[in-house]
Amino acid sequence: MDVEDDALVMYLVVRRRTTRPFAEIATAAAIASRRCATRYRDDARWHDGFEDWWRHSFRKVCLRAEPRDWEAVRDLDHERVGDVACLPPVRRSARDSVLVRMQALNEEAGPLPHLGAGPEPGSLTLVVATEIGMSAGKALAQIGHAALMADPDPDLGLNVVGAAADEWGRLAADAVAIVRDGGLTELTPGSETVLVLQRAHDNGSE
Repeated sequence: MDVEDDALVMYLVVRRRTTRPFAEIATAAAIASRRCATRYRDDARWHDGFEDWWRHSFRKVCLRAEPRDWEAVRDLDHERVGDVACLPPVRRSARDSVLVRMQALNEEAGPLPHLGAGPEPGSLTLVVATEIGMSAGKALAQIGHAALMADPDPDLGLNVVGAAADEWGRLAADAVAIVRDGGLTELTPGSETVLVLQRAHDNGSE
């Protein structure tokens, strides 16, 4: 297996047959990704791999877990939010057997709310392109990317919304970061998938 095939990967795991709406799963994926990075990036066991992944790979894969595998994830280092778990980066060849058993989450993505009036003060908003044909797993992986491209401030409120093509250009002009897909699966290289919008806390008038 060459280096490209054995890349460092951050795995997102979603419990199969979850009854939670996709919008809730999307927000959970973003929060779990941020918490995983905060918890494990400075952990001596994971630090070198995290730094290598951050500089050279930044690859995410989203898997679906059957009930027994979902429970088995509890024995691995991870951060869990609702029905989503995020694991620190590991090479594909070294991933735990429970991850090997899982399949990719390829089902259709569900609806996401619209942005409305705009980001609230002190908030982080991830805007997902809803008309480019991403599966649920692809969208969640891209949301995880976006969550890690933003300010790591844990006090920021976090929202995940969707936007159609006719809204994209206007919103992109205000983005602090834009996720562009590498083109390994589903999308053409360079496709814009998620915008990161961030609004600082209002200081108020004196």
